[in-house]
Amino acid sequence: MNVSAGGWNLPSFWLSQLDLPLRRPPFEGSRSVDVAIVGAGFSGLWTAYFLQELDPSLSIAVLDREFAGFGASGRNGGWVSPYFSASWSQLQEVFGEQTTVRFAREMLDVVDEVGTRVSELGISCHYTKAGSISLMRNQSQVKRAMEEFSNLQRRGIGGGARLLDARDADDVLKVSYVHGASFTSQCATVDPARLVRGLADAVEARGAVIYENSPVEEVGDGFLRVGAHRLSASSIIVATEGYTSELKRWKRQLLPLYSMMIVTEPLSDRQYEAIGSPELGLCFADYRHLVIYGQITHDRRIAFGGRGAPYHRGSSVHRNFDTHGPTRKALHRELIALMPALQDVRIVRHWGGPLGVARDWQPRVVQESGTSLWRIGGYGGDGVSTSLLAAKVTAHAVLGRSDASAAAVVFRRSPRAWEPEPLRWLGVNAGLMLTRLLDTLEDRGVAPRSLERVWESLTGQS
Repeated sequence: MNVSAGGWNLPSFWLSQLDLPLRRPPFEGSRSVDVAIVGAGFSGLWTAYFLQELDPSLSIAVLDREFAGFGASGRNGGWVSPYFSASWSQLQEVFGEQTTVRFAREMLDVVDEVGTRVSELGISCHYTKAGSISLMRNQSQVKRAMEEFSNLQRRGIGGGARLLDARDADDVLKVSYVHGASFTSQCATVDPARLVRGLADAVEARGAVIYENSPVEEVGDGFLRVGAHRLSASSIIVATEGYTSELKRWKRQLLPLYSMMIVTEPLSDRQYEAIGSPELGLCFADYRHLVIYGQITHDRRIAFGGRGAPYHRGSSVHRNFDTHGPTRKALHRELIALMPALQDVRIVRHWGGPLGVARDWQPRVVQESGTSLWRIGGYGGDGVSTSLLAAKVTAHAVLGRSDASAAAVVFRRSPRAWEPEPLRWLGVNAGLMLTRLLDTLEDRGVAPRSLERVWESLTGQS
């Protein structure tokens, strides 16, 4: 359900709340710049920001097919979290204990860095550090939560996380069927559309040029083609996340996995008190396999989302896929199952969009061999904070500057392609069905470990 306003096609609730100015003009003619960035979302704009910080003399052009923030950056759940799309165990297998621990601590620190940068740039995006509660709603979830908590504490990367019993969890957020929860204060929320639009204004004010309505039809070594127009650049950075599969060169690098959201009307005093009067800005989720996520917004709404929409063969991306009736109904049911006191709450908007998912769920900063082309992304839904770290790594790498961060090690890994079709379509949708089956069985008290191992292998989350 896209909303049109003032000539804008607004694909999320967040964007529909903004008083958007006239669109920036498209790229026309020919021009040469030091750095060209494809995609005006968090990855592209943070990269421009850090390039400007490292070398203010650079000429930078950012191009977007629609407008700044049109993609996942203007549609997501607004979590500024320390969570990473791949597990710490996966990272340890590849990078070792020391690098994994350092990287996890950098992920914890970036939650505060986003807040600091937002404040310095004067971006009004309702940044609120109210923490995150992850609920345990059956015995399998309890076991998973305990194992995860133990691993974090053993590595010293818990970030002040603590376990709550059912009563203490109830004091944070009143939901149904809770055995306990984990809580971390090191998590914040934002209005993501306000953040990405503010970031666009900030890099533009520092000298970058942003071209909207500028679909890039060809990415070459040292040039971009936009219709009949050509932009030359010493370095080119592709930051298109869930839309990357539309570029032939990277067709199988990132899978466009759709995630969907709903948002309620502002809660009445009675409704708000019935769910425990939670702190505004609180993030909430649980330990199921089919991810759900929510936040209590600054104006006392519940923005709630989750996976479950089908993957479309050939990694197809289309505006018609940005909403999905069955997933909308499922999200509404899950929200009411979590918070029965909101049975009568009105859902005022439904939207969605594609995430960029790497085959092993590990985001990357990749330079194409022998070229000046770079690709950044693959956050698997955890991009609000992770994109800042990845952008910082990208800026240093493009300029050849030294970077001693653990993120520079983690993100600069060789890419791994997804399987060709129809294996990709069969595998992804089979994984989706298996995910739902696992959650259903666990809710019934069945814990099929052998089935879970198949799921881990199929989805790349082993």
